[in-house]
Amino acid sequence: MGMASEDLLVTLQILPGFFSNCLFLALYDSVVLVKRVVSLLSCSRSAGSGEWRRMLTSAGLRSIWNSFLLDAYKQVKLGCVAPNSKLVKVPDVHRWSSSFSNMTNMPPGARIRIGDECRLLDFESSDRPLVVNFGSAT
Repeated sequence: MGMASEDLLVTLQILPGFFSNCLFLALYDSVVLVKRVVSLLSCSRSAGSGEWRRMLTSAGLRSIWNSFLLDAYKQVKLGCVAPNSKLVKVPDVHRWSSSFSNMTNMPPGARIRIGDECRLLDFESSDRPLVVNFGSAT
């Protein structure tokens, strides 16, 4: 019963934002439709030509709903304990910058070898912030 009540609470928290997004998409679609009708009535073929792709579709609504669910059930919460995810040590470090490959900026307890298991918070230090760059391949 506890899980169902939690899901109901999350759903009730999500609904206002979801409906406001739906309202925005409906307004956007109506504005575009009015512009197309005006351009067709004024016989301006250049403005009225081309395909009009609606924004308020079932796929769009599912996408919005899923994004709200992902945000509601995310693991990281402001002011709470940070997750300590497992990391993978990449064997070919020579292709990265020299500051990363020689690991001079890491605290002594964080020096790892290929194959060693490590976690994200192994690299934290009290004298500097932990900056994580995920790159473009995530």
